[in-house]
Amino acid sequence: MRWSSVVRQCRFDCVRVDLFGLSNMLFMLLFPVLSCVAALVLTVTGAPGQVAVSVYGGVCGMAAVVMSWMSALSVNVAEESGGHRTMNGMIPIARTSQVAGRFLFLLVTCAMWTVDVMACSVFFAFGDMMDSGWAGAMIPSAVIFAFSLIVGSILMAFSYRFTFRAMMRIFVVVIVGLYALVALLSRLPFDWQGLLQGVADFMSVWWRAALIAVVLCVGVYCISAALAIRFYRAKEL
Repeated sequence: MRWSSVVRQCRFDCVRVDLFGLSNMLFMLLFPVLSCVAALVLTVTGAPGQVAVSVYGGVCGMAAVVMSWMSALSVNVAEESGGHRTMNGMIPIARTSQVAGRFLFLLVTCAMWTVDVMACSVFFAFGDMMDSGWAGAMIPSAVIFAFSLIVGSILMAFSYRFTFRAMMRIFVVVIVGLYALVALLSRLPFDWQGLLQGVADFMSVWWRAALIAVVLCVGVYCISAALAIRFYRAKEL
């Protein structure tokens, strides 16, 4: 696998979905604009810091959901809807480099959206609107990057195995199964609140949380890439 081929595939995917196009840039600009408007309204009305945190969490939550889905599935959906997936076999780039380039595309997109969320943080942290200050306002950016990279890596890996419609069905089944599992576990005679409090206390030390996040992100990213390469090599183009 050559790094130049990986970069070429990443650039090709960026052009394919018009990642740096005007429409996408305006869409990304929408979140900082909404944050600026919300920050001005909260400042004028004298709303407490808890309200600012809630609004900021809502904006960042929307960005995280959009980011994770867009990063992982935009290129694959474009290939399916355009009917040009078979053209991948004619691209002068090895299959392994194609998958690696697409995962590099995922990393680039997550980084772009993280910067976008950091811009939102600046508006809410400006003027000490948030009780946690500038440092606390930047923490959600790191959390969103980790969440989007993990979810995006998993979705991208299975997008090489299943079609978009099949993945939607699987997603619904997984969500329903998780709700059922949580409901079942909540009925067991176990002190879940104490367990969660212990986990929260352990993660309250910043370097522990950062170390676990880095290990989890790198592990999921590498395993997902390996699975995607295996799925893609088994396909007939």
